[in-house]
Amino acid sequence: MDFEKLCKDVMSLDSKIRFSMAVVEGKQKFGGYRFDTVGILDSDELEKSIWYAFERMEGRQMQEHKLGKIKYALAEYENVKRVTFPLEQKTMLLVSMDTDSNHDEIIKKILHLIHA
Repeated sequence: MDFEKLCKDVMSLDSKIRFSMAVVEGKQKFGGYRFDTVGILDSDELEKSIWYAFERMEGRQMQEHKLGKIKYALAEYENVKRVTFPLEQKTMLLVSMDTDSNHDEIIKKILHLIHA
């Protein structure tokens, strides 16, 4: 899978998407913020947040044998919505969007991109 292209394609889906990042083994490898977006977290906080999101995704995958394959996980905060999507082994897509975004529609479009 071309992760850089995936991140760009995700960003083009909706102007409410703040960032799209491919994370490999807990580190951002591809993607980034929308050009006109100011990050809420500083670089150290973002790095830790990415790592914790990766750890949570790995924890969810440990339950797949009983619950079924994970499609995505959504967290809604007061200032932002964040969605994680498992990709290949040890790799996930992390997407942040504005709180007033239509996350259901955006998630459907992202799933379509991932599985196309």
